[in-house]
Formats: sequence, C-alpha cells, structure tokens
Amino acid sequence: MVNSTSGEKNSIRMTDIEVEAMKELAEVAVQLKKSGLLGMMKELLADSESKVSDLEADVALIRLLGIVGVMMRSLEMLDEKEVSKMRLNIEKSMHCLLEAMSSSDPKKAEPKGMLGLMSALRDPDVQKGLGFLISIAKNLGRCLQK
Repeated sequence: MVNSTSGEKNSIRMTDIEVEAMKELAEVAVQLKKSGLLGMMKELLADSESKVSDLEADVALIRLLGIVGVMMRSLEMLDEKEVSKMRLNIEKSMHCLLEAMSSSDPKKAEPKGMLGLMSALRDPDVQKGLGFLISIAKNLGRCLQK
C-alpha cells in the first residue's frame, strides 16, 4: 500500500499470493519469449486493427479455430492425469513423426505388394511403428465402444 499521509517513504506491500502471481507471470513471459509468441503478440498490438482484419478474412484460420475449439471441448472430458500422459505421448510421437517425415522422400517411396509387405514386417523398426499404430487403433476402438 502507498502511505502518503505520514512522512514515510511510499512503498508497495504485496501479499504472498501477489508475489507468487508475479513470479508465475514472469515465468509465463519467459516462455512466451522463448516460443516467439511474445514478439507476435507485441507486433499484433502495434497494428492490431489491420492485423485483426487480416485474420478475420483468413478462411483457413477460421476453420482451424473451429477444429481447435472441438479439441478443447474434448480435452475437458479428460482428467488431469490423462491430459498429462497424452501431452507427453503427443510430444514424443510428434517428434518421431516429424523426424521420420524429414528422413523420408515421398518421391522415392516405392509401391509395395503383399511380398514387399511381408519382407518389411521383418524389419524391427517397421514392427515397432506398426505396433504403435495397432495400440492406437485398439484404444480408439475401445473408446468408440463406450
């Protein structure tokens, strides 16, 4: 609080909750800076009127926001433990998917028939990838049965 009636120096006294909130706010600011979002937000605020009108006209962005909205509502159906596990699984599998995509050239992909598939199934990496996809399919089917 500011004390202006007595001869004391003006000072601000913060509660423990307010101090903790300021620390968390600083942590969020650091994460926003590291991710590049802080710069994007700053740029948006600098010329918000034209940027917002550009965003409003972007049909793909509007569709994406609709999909994100559906995903957010779906996330609300999960408990915190499930969301935490899902986030870790998505981070790891997305990293692997992106790494696999960067290591694969679609132009060099050759068609595979039944014999090519049987041959590929001997590869431990193919077995692991298919095992992961089958695990997802099994869990998806179980959820769809509910």
